[in-house]
Amino acid sequence: MGDPLRIYMDLEAGRRRSGREDIFISYHAEDDVQATYAGGLFHNNRNYQVSSQKKNDTLVYWSSSRCLPDRNDRAKRLLALLPHHSFGKCLNNVGGLDKALSMYPECMKDLTSAPKWWDHLHCAMSHYKFVLAIENTMTESYVTEKLYYALDAGSVPIYFGAPNVWDFVPPNSIIDGSKFSSLEALASYIKTLANDPVAYAEYHAWRRCGVLGNYGKTRATSIDTLPCRLCEAISRQGGRSAKA
Repeated sequence: MGDPLRIYMDLEAGRRRSGREDIFISYHAEDDVQATYAGGLFHNNRNYQVSSQKKNDTLVYWSSSRCLPDRNDRAKRLLALLPHHSFGKCLNNVGGLDKALSMYPECMKDLTSAPKWWDHLHCAMSHYKFVLAIENTMTESYVTEKLYYALDAGSVPIYFGAPNVWDFVPPNSIIDGSKFSSLEALASYIKTLANDPVAYAEYHAWRRCGVLGNYGKTRATSIDTLPCRLCEAISRQGGRSAKA
């Protein structure tokens, strides 16, 4: 056996190797070991209840508490065109961070402890037909939990982020906002889609078939499965000083 391997992980946008590692872990398929955001690890300690009914009057859910200027501006301009609820610190229009609990009391995770705004995020968004998901940084393969929260909640994500997002999601499961000529055109499409049950249902057709296509690989390479896959990578490499 060779010497122990040096392992470094960076899941942030614009990932960078340390220059000293033997195995580099990040979100891109080109990295030594890939770790996507699609697993359940990012959902720990939350209420997973999914509503069977979607609101028809308020179409879009938005929640962000890191008010980055570019993301905030895009969200503000789009949401001005659509009926929505904003639950986070940014552009909040519901009257507070825990307002979702009075609107959807079934989303309370634990009646014996004080709620945190993220505890009910998943449950609350499940009441909306659409969830606005905007990445902090728009870069290839950087597809974070923001998108997967919406898919897991049974909603249709309106997504702004990685240009190759279709490498990570089920077919016909999201609305890629970057493909529209303007935010006005996007808002018009969302309103039309919301009023067309057949067309809207097509965005959920993949759910009848389970995990499909690229989404299967994305789930298989999530951070949930990282320990076993990392062990396999270490075993294949055989140690830092092992002979090739």
